[in-house]
Amino acid sequence: MQTLTDGCAINVKRVACIGAGYVGGPAMAILAYKCPDVTVTVLDISDARVQAWNSDQLPIYEPGLTDLVKACRGVNLFFSTDAKKHLAEADLIFVCVNTPTKLQGVGAGKAATFGFWEAAARLIAASCQGCGPKIIAEKSPVPVKTAQAMSRVLSGCQDGEKTRFEVISNPEFMSAGTAVEDCLKPDRVLIGGRDTPEGRAAVESLARLYRRWVPPDRVLSMGLWSSELAKLAANAFLAQRISSINAISALCEETGADVQQVSHAIGTDSRIGPRFLSAGCGFGGPALQKHVLNLVYICESLGLTQEAAYWQQVVDMNDWIKARFVRRVITSMFNTIRGKRIAVLGFSYKAHTTDTRDTASTDVCRGLLLDGAALSVYDPKVSPEQIHLDMCLPKGSLEQPRRQHTAVSLATVDVARSAMEACRGAHGVCVLTDWPEFRRLDFPAIFKSMMKPAFIFDGRNVLDHARLREIGFVVYALGKPLDPFLTQKLEDVDLEERAELRRQRRVSVMAHELAEERHAVAAEVEALHEAEAEVAEALGREPDRSQGKGAGAPAEGSSGGQGAGGKAAGAPAGGQEGQAGLPSGGQGGGGSGS
Repeated sequence: MQTLTDGCAINVKRVACIGAGYVGGPAMAILAYKCPDVTVTVLDISDARVQAWNSDQLPIYEPGLTDLVKACRGVNLFFSTDAKKHLAEADLIFVCVNTPTKLQGVGAGKAATFGFWEAAARLIAASCQGCGPKIIAEKSPVPVKTAQAMSRVLSGCQDGEKTRFEVISNPEFMSAGTAVEDCLKPDRVLIGGRDTPEGRAAVESLARLYRRWVPPDRVLSMGLWSSELAKLAANAFLAQRISSINAISALCEETGADVQQVSHAIGTDSRIGPRFLSAGCGFGGPALQKHVLNLVYICESLGLTQEAAYWQQVVDMNDWIKARFVRRVITSMFNTIRGKRIAVLGFSYKAHTTDTRDTASTDVCRGLLLDGAALSVYDPKVSPEQIHLDMCLPKGSLEQPRRQHTAVSLATVDVARSAMEACRGAHGVCVLTDWPEFRRLDFPAIFKSMMKPAFIFDGRNVLDHARLREIGFVVYALGKPLDPFLTQKLEDVDLEERAELRRQRRVSVMAHELAEERHAVAAEVEALHEAEAEVAEALGREPDRSQGKGAGAPAEGSSGGQGAGGKAAGAPAGGQEGQAGLPSGGQGGGGSGS
């Protein structure tokens, strides 16, 4: 039988995957679903995570993923912690471990940590001695030349022809929230390998699997380093587009333009296209920022200082837009949010995922907390424990597995069970994730429950801003013409305009306060009427509300007060004094009843 060493592709029947996270889990579920004759085993060192994959409650949320897993699990898709057994049996091994950014040392904040990759390589070498040639495919996002580093580790463990390892690159291009669709109908599949008979054979072996459901012209073969760099470059270009439109959004606000109209006009250009041109309060996720910073580090390491500065500005712009959003919240709410309750709707970095890595919500929330705000956070899918963990641990440490079990204080922020609960009593609402359910909220009820004036800061431009203003909200929409109430640059207008703006603000605040007072008075009047009815029932007569005071005729009130023996309000004889006793008794009774 011909093998890789003969320069011939092999018929892959057994696949193992190291890493059951956001990449390994969905990608292997699709592979098992589309190749029912191939046995796929996903491995992880975390027993709790493996148990979750084998349960009805998967450890990650992706639309459609649960149904796929249930259809294949136990048939040709398995999840296990027994790495040594399944690695030895596999023809093809995917490596989907994390490459977190270094937190300290050389390249801290930019360079990737290779510790997990090296550990995976050594595990493969120790498990596969004498088991025949193996194809090792790097799949999770990695810096350029990772395959070379892994090959060097494995090369020292090769045992002649009995143990040969051929490392290839197969970067994933799935996006959180659409991972299943991205895997089922990918724009392209990249497979990079060495330009040797063995390398080309390994690439062809994997390509055969993908061609079972992906059109052949979308399965692209290339060199190892080209494949790795293509992934970094693709994410850098996407991040660049987001930072670019966010920079335009600030210009739109200052000039009165509408960023959605501008982005639509740009997107109709066939040379540009509409994707990734939605302004927001910053990009996030596990890849974009990390890969841009990896690219910066590589450029710096090679002495390409101008190129490094160029890509660094993409990240700087992303940090700036998040800080700008926080400043807008503060300046809009009369330059202080200390002690004010702010509802945060959405914590994952995008809709339809539980992934919170590098989410913009974390930086926005921390900025608000530093200025003294009290936060109430709600996300449809992210657990309260994960929200507290993100808020309490240093930025970037969530990618370090050992740090995920650090004890934290759950008093940092309040996590609500619903959007309505988060908004109740809040001074302002920040929409930070584009979950569809936020468009369908009962905003009239939310407005009634909030402090006045009630602010909404739409950081994703997902709401109907005109309708919100009709309800009574003061609305800030990123990249949209500013609500006059939010205009803060008084130094740019003359004295008369300043005075008029201040007057409008005072009138708006007074109107909201007056509405609150009217509501309180109405509640007190209703309580008095209820108390009057109770007293009248006790006296055996109907109340007379013609005077609005609940008093009967003096003579009747006098005899009634005496006849009741002081039960009504303990009033002495005399109708006028009996009336004076009713409000006190009515309010007391109402307070007890509530």
